[in-house]
Amino acid sequence: MATVERRLPRILSTMTSDLQKLRKIIAKTFRKAKRWYLAYLVSQFVILLVGVISIFIAINPSLSAMIAFLCVLAIEVVRWRSDCWKSEGESAKRKWEIADGFGTPLDCKKIADWLAAKPKGFLDDVASEEVSGSEFYSAQPPGVQRALENTEESAWWSKHESRMMVFYLWVILVCAIIVAFVALTVSIGSLKSGNVQQSGATVQNVGGIICSVLVCVFSINVIRLLADFYAFARTAEEVLEKCSQLLKSSHINEREALSVLHDYQSARNSAPLLPTFVWKRHGDHWREQWMHFRPRSK
Repeated sequence: MATVERRLPRILSTMTSDLQKLRKIIAKTFRKAKRWYLAYLVSQFVILLVGVISIFIAINPSLSAMIAFLCVLAIEVVRWRSDCWKSEGESAKRKWEIADGFGTPLDCKKIADWLAAKPKGFLDDVASEEVSGSEFYSAQPPGVQRALENTEESAWWSKHESRMMVFYLWVILVCAIIVAFVALTVSIGSLKSGNVQQSGATVQNVGGIICSVLVCVFSINVIRLLADFYAFARTAEEVLEKCSQLLKSSHINEREALSVLHDYQSARNSAPLLPTFVWKRHGDHWREQWMHFRPRSK
C-alpha cells in the first residue's frame, strides 16, 4: 500500500505531462492545417488574378493550358496537406476529450511514436496562449458529468463560431453577386454607346472578369462551406440540447454520454476548419456569455 501511495504522485505527474503534450499536438496540428488552408485560398486568388490579367494580355494557349494544369495540381496538394493535418488534429483532440472528460489514461506509447515521426523540437514553438485557450471550464472531477459538460461547452463554442462563419460567407457571396451585377450593368450600358467595336471589346472583357470571379467563388467552395457551417451549427445545437437533458437527469448513463460525444466528434470531423480570426475577434464576448450560460459554481 505504501508503495502505491509513493507511486501515485509520479503517475499523476506523468498523466498531466501526457495531457499537456497532447494539447500542444492539437494546437500545432490545427495551426498547420489552417496555414495550409490559407495557402490554398491565396492560391485560388492568385489564379483569379492571373485569369483577369490574361483577359487583357494575349497568352499562348499551350502555355495557358500548362499553367492551368500546374496550378490545379499544386492547389490539390496544398488542400490535401491541410486535410492531413486537420485529420491528425481531430484524432488527437478526440483522445484528449476522452482523457480529460472520463479520466481515461492516455497511451503514452502512441504519443511518443507520433512525436518520433516528427522533427526534433516539433512542439517547441507552441505558445502558452495556444494551449491555455483549450482548457475546459468544468469544475467536476473526471467522470460522466465532466465529459458531458466538456461536450456541452465545446458544442456551444462550435455553434456560435459556425453561425458567425455562415454570416461572413453570406457577406462574401452577396458581395460577389453585387460586383457581378454591377459589372454586367456597366457592360450593357456600354453597348448603347456609339463605338460598337470598343463596346464589344468592353463587354467581352467584363464578361471574362465576371466568369473569373464566379469561378473563384465556386472553386473556394463558398456555397458548400456556407452549407457545411450551417449544418455543423445545427448539429452542435442538437448536441447542446442532448447534453442539457442528460445533465438534468438524476442518473447519467455513461453509454448515453459516450454516444453524444461520438455524435459531436463525428460532426466536427466532417465540418470545415473554424478560422482563428473568428475566435480572436469574438472570443472575449463569447467567453463572458459562456460564464453566464453555465456558472462555475454549478
